[in-house]
Amino acid sequence: MHNKFLTAAKKLKTFTFDDIVMMTDIEETTVKSILNDFIKNNNLKAVNNYFEYIENPKNFENIKIINKSIEVKNSNITVIEAVKRFLQSREIKALSFETLKTYRTFFNAHIIPYFHKFLLKDIKIEDIEDFKNYLREKKISERRIKNILTLLNQIIKHFQDEGYIKRTCVFQVKRLKKIPKREIQILTPNQIEKIFSIIKSEYKYLLPIVQKSINEKMKLPDILKDEYYQRKHISKRKIRTDFFKIKQRLGLENYMFDDLRFVIYKNV
Repeated sequence: MHNKFLTAAKKLKTFTFDDIVMMTDIEETTVKSILNDFIKNNNLKAVNNYFEYIENPKNFENIKIINKSIEVKNSNITVIEAVKRFLQSREIKALSFETLKTYRTFFNAHIIPYFHKFLLKDIKIEDIEDFKNYLREKKISERRIKNILTLLNQIIKHFQDEGYIKRTCVFQVKRLKKIPKREIQILTPNQIEKIFSIIKSEYKYLLPIVQKSINEKMKLPDILKDEYYQRKHISKRKIRTDFFKIKQRLGLENYMFDDLRFVIYKNV
């Protein structure tokens, strides 16, 4: 990230915060951190609302140069340990809370369960293909599969660049065609009746949440921000897990909790 920032700063010479974010496509929080580093090392000077780049190569202590000519360590680092170190790295820590939360979900729900017995150096392209098929068998959307594979590629490249493992697994996640957004699923009155029948008999805690979603047209995250539900300590994961069980029983795997906002049902 520092190298990318440096290249842009040298080219622009004088720039605003928005200029550097737009040119580098780096997260805003990361840009702020790098700006502070460069100002501290006297490589940038703040002038009103602008930043001025100052050529001072001796002070680039935060730029790491990796000697590619040295023999690769070929470390026996496991995938679990690699994930732990990856999440502790400086670049990852600078990401937003929501992005980190998504990363941890992908690691804990998909990547670690599948690769927990692997050494990172032993992962081959064939394993990546098998993993992709494994995700498809779990009925995970193509868009989500692409994001999971991209994150896996990112962690492999990170340890290749750091000299831990050889570049024996180099791949690109390429989208062959545009992945359409999921369409809202519209339920029939009969399907709605069945959902409510199951909820009332087996998942009563869901009833007021479902009613609020329908009557007030609210998304699940917005509902759970309410102080009442926070006191109840109801987690989105439990709600979505139980809702998925209901969907499976009715053959409604493509239906999502938040689609309830579009339900027209007067007798709930």
